[in-house]
Amino acid sequence: MNYICIDGGGTKTKFVLYDENGQVIKEKSAGSIHILTQSKQESVRILKENVTLLDPSKQSLIVAGLAGYGNQEDLRKQIEDICQEAFEGYTYLLYNDVQIALAGALANQDGIVVIAGTGSIAYSCLNGQTKRCGGWGYQLGDEGSAYWMGKELMKIYCQQVDGRLEKTKLYDKVKESLLLENDYDIISYRHHLQNERKDIALLAKINYELALENDLYALQIYKNAASYLGQLIKVLARDFHQAVPVSYIGGVFQAGEYILKPLKEILQTTSCYLQSPLYSPEYGAYLLGCMYTQKILKK
Repeated sequence: MNYICIDGGGTKTKFVLYDENGQVIKEKSAGSIHILTQSKQESVRILKENVTLLDPSKQSLIVAGLAGYGNQEDLRKQIEDICQEAFEGYTYLLYNDVQIALAGALANQDGIVVIAGTGSIAYSCLNGQTKRCGGWGYQLGDEGSAYWMGKELMKIYCQQVDGRLEKTKLYDKVKESLLLENDYDIISYRHHLQNERKDIALLAKINYELALENDLYALQIYKNAASYLGQLIKVLARDFHQAVPVSYIGGVFQAGEYILKPLKEILQTTSCYLQSPLYSPEYGAYLLGCMYTQKILKK
């Protein structure tokens, strides 16, 4: 059996067709299908179009990990309706995007994964039981995420304009990058964003560039982000009574040691240890698909 594995957790949706041995046959990428930023019709179109391109025969098992498929019943129902329409004729399994990320990062073993991309969340698996911490969305939480970092960057810029904080390279970099003619144009910039969540998250790249220049405030943003992400991990680690592998996924971690070093320091007093992800979220979906087919065969 082949597997169409879908990672719908970020600003892009990834589709990978694996054979039964886990070898990649085809792969594609498309736009976001996040229910909070995309219409139902467009989400259905993206999913249906791409799975059909990968396997028009509808013989593959679809394993999809989609953002928003969590504890909120209304969102779950919307996502289920989208998948029912998009995957008509296929057999499919539906998971949260964090579940497939955990399965891939730790090769389906017990432990914790922390995700810091546009949003932030941590997820654990212990003896078959899963638990989450964070993931409340950008309006209620998502501390330590790229969105949170972008918002912090703008906040510090405003404080530097006021004189509440000393001006550093951050002031000039933000003004130049956002094409602000005067200091207060940031108000209209913020007001006219087309996609608030995505556009503000993209500002995290500016913070990384400033960190490369050793800007004090940019480095502090990374330290504060690590502190928030560490809190998520520590909560989930309470359930473990042995050393806990913790892996990490998401655009924030592309900053490397700027985020990983303070996170390691925060976890020093715990039984947790950081390790690089073993596999991608899409491969995690493949592993979950294999578990499902093995159970079916045993029956």
